[in-house]
Amino acid sequence: MNLPTSHILRSVRFSAACVAALLAPAARHSCAQSDAPAAHDLEPQIEAAVDRGLDWLTRAQQPDGSWGSGAFRGSAAVTAQCAMALVGSGSTAGSGRGSAAIARAVAFLLASAGGSGLIEGSEAAAHGPMYGHAFATIALAEVYGETADDQTVAGVLERARVLIERTQNDEGGWRYQPQRREADISVTVAMLNALRALRNAGFDVSDTAVDNAVAYIRRLQNADGGFRYQTQPGPSAAPRTAAAVFALLAAGGSDRAPIDRGVAWLDAHPIRLGSADGYALYGLFYTAAARWQLAGNGAGEPWQGWYATTATALIAAQRDDGSWADPSCPEYGTSAALSVLQMPDDLTPLYQRDRGAP
Repeated sequence: MNLPTSHILRSVRFSAACVAALLAPAARHSCAQSDAPAAHDLEPQIEAAVDRGLDWLTRAQQPDGSWGSGAFRGSAAVTAQCAMALVGSGSTAGSGRGSAAIARAVAFLLASAGGSGLIEGSEAAAHGPMYGHAFATIALAEVYGETADDQTVAGVLERARVLIERTQNDEGGWRYQPQRREADISVTVAMLNALRALRNAGFDVSDTAVDNAVAYIRRLQNADGGFRYQTQPGPSAAPRTAAAVFALLAAGGSDRAPIDRGVAWLDAHPIRLGSADGYALYGLFYTAAARWQLAGNGAGEPWQGWYATTATALIAAQRDDGSWADPSCPEYGTSAALSVLQMPDDLTPLYQRDRGAP
């Protein structure tokens, strides 16, 4: 398991991008062009924003190890996403500036795991527990191997895997409840990513479950290249398109046409902070994860230009206390913003480049 134990200097953010651009086809921009100076000039501001965000996030953790406020207080989903932001800084449950906070989050997630395999906090605001289950599974899989009680973590993850595979519906997807009923793209993306994280951590994941989930997501791609919410006709939307593109990338496979069409749709419909649908940071997080992968294998738009533009917007949106606002809660908003800004550090196993096919 390729779990990082120390922070890599953030200068890697731009040197790695330069290498990728130099190796890319000539039609793409290179680091010698105008994107590079703008990105380089942002480095001190990005580092300062990340440090302030991490400090705020650590202070915002609840005494029981959870994160979340308002209707999302005690949410396993928000707790897991915040823990992942700390993992993205180079911390594990045993080392790094965020190690104590991650260890408390792990304890909370383990305490939230029931005998059925479901990991559930206070998830009423998310319409049901399956988002929380998927994100908690990802977070625990990412820190597995570095916790104080890996045997307990392994048991929880194995039961979580069984529940995911058992509740997949006939379409190949999942929705809010741990039942084989309806499905939607956002919960299915989260579950497919959870299966990828479990496989990365060494768990035996059903190929059939992965294949069926991929097929379900691909069926939701509209003719314009974007993705709709469920199988019935509906409009494309940028946040779910970004999520679908990353999930398909993480799942592997040789057919890149749906991914390329999704990226082309995102190019034409960029996500803006403060957009009316309220999912801007969710969408930017998945866009960053997808574009980071694409920049590493010579596909899609150059990483540097997108990252510089997005980082500039995130720096401007950071609040005085170091947090970022989100319609859900600032804990989630801050974790998503940090995950975007830290993506080029390449420290989170699920989002690292060159994972290889599952």
